[in-house]
Amino acid sequence: MSLFDTLFAYNTMVVLAGTMLLGVAAGVTGTFLLLRGRALAGDVIGHAALPGVAIAFLVHSMIAPESGKSLAVMLIGGAISSGLGMVAVLWLRRVGRLPEDAVLAIVLSTFFGAGVVIMPIVQASPTGSQAGLPGFIFGQAASIRQADVWLLGSIAVATILASMTLIKEWTLMCFDEGLATVLGYPIRRLDLLLMALVVAVSVAGMQAVGLLLIVALLIIPASAARYWSDSIRPNIWISGGIGALSAGLGSMASAVVPKLSTGAIIVVFAALLLAISVLVGRQHGLIFRWRAISRLKQQNLAE
Repeated sequence: MSLFDTLFAYNTMVVLAGTMLLGVAAGVTGTFLLLRGRALAGDVIGHAALPGVAIAFLVHSMIAPESGKSLAVMLIGGAISSGLGMVAVLWLRRVGRLPEDAVLAIVLSTFFGAGVVIMPIVQASPTGSQAGLPGFIFGQAASIRQADVWLLGSIAVATILASMTLIKEWTLMCFDEGLATVLGYPIRRLDLLLMALVVAVSVAGMQAVGLLLIVALLIIPASAARYWSDSIRPNIWISGGIGALSAGLGSMASAVVPKLSTGAIIVVFAALLLAISVLVGRQHGLIFRWRAISRLKQQNLAE
């Protein structure tokens, strides 16, 4: 099969569409997640999904042993578990006297440890070979189907609409939570809505990049966007674009080289785009800053 036929094959186009939509949703959501100072929240959500996925498979296999694996049921289980993990983080932050990084580490390790404990039980069950838990951990983009593309498209649209509708409230919450509280904004509900979007993106992205790598797709494009603009609206669109571009490049690379892990190569391309942004970003890139410093020195010498 030629390179052209490989890249434009139906399965490749489906995977490409699904991963790029995921990249847009993750990039947009990650912008506020990064501004909120919760870069590791996506990591917590991803790790917290593992016990939910495993328990959902066990429950479904007991209720309907003849039906085999249900991806929808497993994703719902992962979403519930991730949601509980995020609620646990928010609850510990408010009632405990622990620093943010300690809270995230506690919840992440607890939920992931529970998942590791349950995994052998799943594998030992009569239908355990159907669970495909390694695919959720490391990603299996080749299994993306047309229905998954519609799901990812819906999440991407919902993410963009929510971000544009609540951009003022979320921006103020991220930069000055105290002022937002004084002005009467419902901080707890805004925070929960943002975390709900992160959960939706993370759970939907498990199939493509895996629960261990989804945090990279949430944070790296948003980090790269900050080297191109200081304004929140351009940051949102740039981050979504970088997420889509890295996902597209990674998907095409894995289609051409079948041995490549799609999720891993997507993250590698995202990191490469971040490195390029650090160098040539028009706002805070190293070359831009070097030129600005050089012009300032020349002006001082001229004076």
